[in-house]
Amino acid sequence: MGLAFGFVTALLLVYGTSYALGFLERFDVPVLVAEILAGILFGSVLGVVGPGMHGYHFLVSLASFGLLLIMFEAGVELDTEPLRQRPRQVAVLGLLTFVLPFLGGAGFALAMGLGHFAGFLVGVTVSTTSLGLVYPLLEDFGYISTDRGQLILAVAVLNDILSVVALAYGITLTSETPVVGSVAVSVALAAFLVVIPRYLVGPVKRALPDSLGASPTKVGVLFAVAVAWLMEAVGVHAVLGGFFAGFLIGELTDERHAVEAEMRPVVSLVAPVFFFFVGMRANVPPLTDVDAVLLLAAVVALGVGLKVVGAAVGGALTGTDRRTTALLAAAVPGRLSISVAAAEIGRRRGLIADPLYDAFIVLSVVSVFVAAVAFRFVAGDHHPESGANAAAQ
Repeated sequence: MGLAFGFVTALLLVYGTSYALGFLERFDVPVLVAEILAGILFGSVLGVVGPGMHGYHFLVSLASFGLLLIMFEAGVELDTEPLRQRPRQVAVLGLLTFVLPFLGGAGFALAMGLGHFAGFLVGVTVSTTSLGLVYPLLEDFGYISTDRGQLILAVAVLNDILSVVALAYGITLTSETPVVGSVAVSVALAAFLVVIPRYLVGPVKRALPDSLGASPTKVGVLFAVAVAWLMEAVGVHAVLGGFFAGFLIGELTDERHAVEAEMRPVVSLVAPVFFFFVGMRANVPPLTDVDAVLLLAAVVALGVGLKVVGAAVGGALTGTDRRTTALLAAAVPGRLSISVAAAEIGRRRGLIADPLYDAFIVLSVVSVFVAAVAFRFVAGDHHPESGANAAAQ
C-alpha cells in the first residue's frame, strides 16, 4: 500500500483556523476554543470533514495523541506548592467549587433518567476547572505573584487534582471490569501522586535519563507514551498515563518550566487536532428544537452557576475578602481539556447521548468566554499590588 495524503484537507482547516484566529488570545480567549468552533462549522455543519473522507482514521489517531499530550501538559503545569501555603482556606474553597457542581451535575443526570455511572461522568464534566486558563488570566492581569493570585491558583490546582481523580474513577467504573479497574486506579493514584513524589524522589530522579535537560521534548514524549502504555496494560485509561507522566516530570525535576516550554510546540501541533475533532462531532441544535435548546441552557447554567455559588459560599465560610472571592468566582467556571475528555469518554461508551454531549461541548466553549470576560470585568483597572495581601486572611 502506498502512502496516502487525504488527511491534508482536514489539517489545512485545523492549522489554518488556528493561525487565522490567533488574535483571540489577545482577549484571553484560548485559540483552542476557535478550533472547537471550526470543527463544528466544517464538520457537523458543512460536512467537509467526516468519517467518509480519506485520511479520517489518521485524523482520529492524531486527535487521540493530542489528548494524551494535553493531559501530559496539564500534569507538568500542576505545581502543588501553592496548596501548602494556606491548606484550610484552599481546601474549603477548592472542595466547594468542585463538589457543588459535581453533585449538581450528577443529580441532573439522574433526574434525566441516566444511570449512576453516567451521572458520575456528568458530574466530572460539570465540575472541572481549567488550570491552563486560570494561570494565563492571573498572569496577564498581574496577579500571579500576589497572595490573592496564589490563592486563586491553588484553588484551581486542587480542582485539577480532584478532576483527574474523579475522571480516573469515572473511566474505570464505566469499563467492562470496574472492580479490577478501581483497584488499579487506586494503586496508580497512590503511587504517582503520593508514594513516588514523597518517598521515592531520589531514586526516580537518578532513574530519569540524563538527556532530559538536553532534549526534554524527546524524553517528554517518550515518558508520556511509556506511562500511557503502562496504564493501558493495567486497565487504566491511557490519558491518565499522560497526566501522571507530566506530573512526575514536574515534581521530580528542577526543570518544570523548561520541559513545559520545550514541549509546547509539540502540544501546539497536535492539541488543535483534538479540539477540532471534538467540535466536529458536536452539533449545535437549531433554535426550533426547543427541547435541545432548553437542555443546552440548563447545562450551561448549571456548569457556570454552581461554580460561582461554590466560590461565593467558600469565600463566606473562610472569610476571604470580596475582591478575591469575585475574582475566583469569575475564573473557576472556565473549563476545557478534562471536561471535554470526560464528555468524549461518556459518549464513546454509550453513557451520554448526543444531545447531552453537544451541550457539554457548548458548555466548554461558553465557559471559557464567560471566564475571560468576567475576570476582565472584575479585575478592571485595579492594581494587584495594592491588595496583594488581602487574600491572606
